[in-house]
Amino acid sequence: MTGNGWALRSGRRLERRFFLKALALGCSVPMAWKLSSLAIAQPAARPKRFMLFYMPHGVPPEHFNPKVNPNNPAEFSLNESGVSILGPLQEKYKSLVNVHQGFYYPTGTGKSITHEGILSFLSGVDAFSSDSLDETRPRTTLEHAIAKGLGVKPLVLGAVAKRPYQFDKDSKLMWDGQYVVPEKNPIKAYDTAFAGIGAAPMTGPDPDVELRAALSTFTEREIGQLNAELAGLTREQSKLAIHLEGVQALKAGSGSTVVSCTTRPTIASVESLRAKSAGQPTEEGNDFFLKNENFPDILAAQLGVAAQALLCNVTSVVAVQSLYANCDIDFGFMGSSGPHHSALSHTGPSQIGTTLDPVARTPFAKAQRWFVEQLTQHVLTVLDQPDPADPAHKVIDNTIIYLCSEIGEGADHTSQTRVIQRGAEPATPTSYVVSASIGGGGGALKTGQVLTFAQDRHVGDIYLALSRAMGVPDATFGTASTPLTEILA
Repeated sequence: MTGNGWALRSGRRLERRFFLKALALGCSVPMAWKLSSLAIAQPAARPKRFMLFYMPHGVPPEHFNPKVNPNNPAEFSLNESGVSILGPLQEKYKSLVNVHQGFYYPTGTGKSITHEGILSFLSGVDAFSSDSLDETRPRTTLEHAIAKGLGVKPLVLGAVAKRPYQFDKDSKLMWDGQYVVPEKNPIKAYDTAFAGIGAAPMTGPDPDVELRAALSTFTEREIGQLNAELAGLTREQSKLAIHLEGVQALKAGSGSTVVSCTTRPTIASVESLRAKSAGQPTEEGNDFFLKNENFPDILAAQLGVAAQALLCNVTSVVAVQSLYANCDIDFGFMGSSGPHHSALSHTGPSQIGTTLDPVARTPFAKAQRWFVEQLTQHVLTVLDQPDPADPAHKVIDNTIIYLCSEIGEGADHTSQTRVIQRGAEPATPTSYVVSASIGGGGGALKTGQVLTFAQDRHVGDIYLALSRAMGVPDATFGTASTPLTEILA
C-alpha cells in the first residue's frame, strides 16, 4: 500500500476510534464528531496580530537612522546618538526590528506635499487628484486592508487625533473607503472592547469544556496504542501524531487553546484616567479627551487598551494615532519645551565646520524618542509574554507593530529619500521616510535587519509584504507591485 493509502487508512481508523471513545465517554453525537474531526485536522497556524503606531512630524535623521555595517544589514545599532529615537528598542527588541530605508510616498508628479501626506501615505494612493489635494478620494489604508482580509473589525484609537473643533485633512490618517474617526476616549474603548469578558457564564454544557474533558480522559496506554498505529507515517502526514501530542499536553494541563482572557484586564493607565476624567466636560470644543494637557495620560491609556486587546485576542488588528499632523502640543511635560510641530520639528540640522552638530536637534529627538518609549512601556512589555493562543511563543513573536510618520525629515518635510545638507561638506545626513516594524508576525517575517535601497521604492511595497505576512496576499496599495520580499520568511 502506498504511503498516502496508509495515511488515509490510519487517519480513518484514528477518527473512528476517537468517535467511539467520545460516545463511550457520554459525549453527544455532534460533539463526538467534533472530537474525531479535531484528531485528524491540520494543526492550526500560529496566531498573528497587527498594530499600527503613528507618530507625527517625522524625525531628525541623525537621531533616527541606525548605524549599519555596510557589509551586513543584520549588524546594526539603534542607539548611537545618545538620544536615538529607536534606542529604547536596542536592548530587548533589536532582534525583532526591521528598518526600511529608500522608499517614497506618492505625492503627485511635480507636486510638493508636507503634512498633507497623512491623507494618503498609508494607502499608497496619490494625495492629489488632477492639480488639487484630494481629501475625499476613496482609499484603504494598511491596517484596514489587513483587517478586511482577515475578516475582523480593527480597534482604531486616537490620542488627541483631531482638533478640538473639527476633523480635517491633518487628522485623516486611517481610511476604509472613507476616513475613519478614531475613538478618542480610551475609557470608552476599554469598556467596549472588553464588555464580553468576565460576563456571567452561559447556562447548559459548554461544548469546549466537554471536548477538553473528553480528550483528557484518554489513558496513556490508549495514546501509546494510537501512536503505534501511526508509526511509519511520512513527514507530511505526521500531523496525526502532532494531535496526539496535543492530547497528551491537554492531559498534563499544558495544552490550553484559550484565545482570550477569562477576566477583564486591569489597565492602570485606564483606571487612573477614569478617575481623573470623572465629571469633566466632553462637549465639542471643551472635550477633556482633546485637551493638550491631558495628552500624555490619554496616549498611555490608549496604548494600554491596544496591548491588552491584542493579548486577549479581542481583535487581531489595532491602530493608534498619536496626535494629528501639525499638532502643537507643548512637550515640556517630557523635557523638550516648545510646540511639537512649529518649534521642535522645524528645528533644522546645523554643523560646526564639516562636523554635524548633534546637539541642535536633541529636543526634537527626545520628543520623538518619547513616543517609542511609550510604545515600549505600554505595549511591548505587555506583549513580551507567552501567547495564550500559542504558549510556545510570545505574543510579540506573533505580532507585527508598524511604526510610521507622514513625513521623513522633520524640518524639510520630505516624502522621499534626500540628503540633508547644511553648511560645508561632508556632513550630510540622509533622510528616509519613517518606516520600521517590530515583531515576528507569527514566524512570517525575517527580522533584525536594516534594508536600504539606493533608488526610492514605492512605500506600498512594504505594505504588500506586511499584508502577505499577515495572510492577506490580495491587498493593493496604489501602484505598488513588488512586495518587499527581503522581510518575508
